[in-house]
Amino acid sequence: MSASEALPVSSARPVPSRLPGVRPWVTLSLVLALVALASLAVGTVPVPPAAIFGSLWEALGLGEASQRLEPTQRAVLFTLRLPRVVLGMMVGAVLATTGAALQALFRNPLVEPGLLGTSSGAALGAVLAIVLDVTLGTNMGPLRMLVVPGAAFLGALGATLLAQRLGTGGGRTDTPRMLLSGVAVSAGAFAGMGLLTHAASDAQLRSITFWSLGSLGGASWETVGAAAVPLLLTLGLVLREARALNLVLLGEREAYHLGVDVERLKRRLILSAALGVGAAVAFTGMIGFVGLMVPALLRMALGPDHRRLLAASALTGASLLLASDLLSRTLAAPSELPVGALTSVLGVPAFIALLSRRGTA
Repeated sequence: MSASEALPVSSARPVPSRLPGVRPWVTLSLVLALVALASLAVGTVPVPPAAIFGSLWEALGLGEASQRLEPTQRAVLFTLRLPRVVLGMMVGAVLATTGAALQALFRNPLVEPGLLGTSSGAALGAVLAIVLDVTLGTNMGPLRMLVVPGAAFLGALGATLLAQRLGTGGGRTDTPRMLLSGVAVSAGAFAGMGLLTHAASDAQLRSITFWSLGSLGGASWETVGAAAVPLLLTLGLVLREARALNLVLLGEREAYHLGVDVERLKRRLILSAALGVGAAVAFTGMIGFVGLMVPALLRMALGPDHRRLLAASALTGASLLLASDLLSRTLAAPSELPVGALTSVLGVPAFIALLSRRGTA
């Protein structure tokens, strides 16, 4: 019995929703709206929630705000917090949605994008760019801000393609072999990062910490614009595969007879995950457990129907990352905790609980 057969994601029979509300995603959308509002309002410089709506309404040219913000509050809202919230929502949605898709594709609830080497490959590319930038004495002017994210994206793509290549035999993707290849690629990437840190200066080590632990602190409208294309494209590519993923849960052979080209589906989703997760890590660093925890827990609540599960994962992943970022900014203010560390603190107990549940099922 293969690893994917030993740990099936779920039965193909739909499970009734246990979330309140007419539609689960209505409840999840309200939660996301409240978390986003709190992220915009709460911080070292508090911004009144009522003024936030008026200012956004006015910025869109739809009317005048009834309550004016002070110049400092307006600058904090539009320059710092709003791009941070937008980037956090996109990254959280992509991490959770790709995690849900890969869990269904490999029929294993313990799979996440990082298991394919995507996240570690991106981090290795970023660290390599950070260390070589000063060592080679490069000075690229305005293009400098794109060097590290670009290297991270290339690292993610290269690591994912390598894991896919090593996991393919006889023209077919062998699931356990590919997952083991991803683990090996991740181990090699982390080893490379460890060696590079010995050549890094103190300033570079602080930058490397950002990529290792994750943060939304570097968000700006420039980064939001650069990240929006690959992140939104990934969401669109994954969401359109909901029906095919439902059929894959029946088994690869059954899905093939029902019209799904399973091998092409695997390639599309794996490359989509590389695109989205690579872009996410490129602009926010490594943020773990979102792609594992969110879809695994939602599958228990909503069942295996990916027509609902993928959208719910996107909303919940966005909410979780925004809530974690809000805690990272406020728990130790004025210092900022790494958001990746907070998601891991939340994710480890959930991961252990999931393993315990599988062991007693």
